[in-house]
Amino acid sequence: MKPTLFLVVIIATSCSNKVIYYGRTYQPTQNVEIFFRESDITEPNEIMGKVTYEVTAKRNSDKVQQKIVARMKKKGADAILFDEIALTNTGSSTGGAAAGAGRRRGFLGVFGSKTKYIKGQMIKATLIKYRKNL
Repeated sequence: MKPTLFLVVIIATSCSNKVIYYGRTYQPTQNVEIFFRESDITEPNEIMGKVTYEVTAKRNSDKVQQKIVARMKKKGADAILFDEIALTNTGSSTGGAAAGAGRRRGFLGVFGSKTKYIKGQMIKATLIKYRKNL
């Protein structure tokens, strides 16, 4: 792979949303109920899977929730139990080390790398399938 193409692929994938799903898939559903406490689920059910969704903190929480619901309808979920919603920081190093002399204030030294922190959201949820729909 050419170095420039490789760099474009790395940059494109590092900026994308990351949805990680482990579990079973059923026929798509039309309605998905949303819960934040397990005790609120009254229907007999089974856990069909777990999902983790990482997205930038700049995203509107309503839109994030809508996107999760839309994707989990495709997996066949009857309900989503949001387990954890957290703000995260991720760091990435930029720049590199180089020796140089500057004319301003007679500075002579080594320039190090810089770390930029990006705020994000991490949503963890459990997908529920009602036994009556199995």
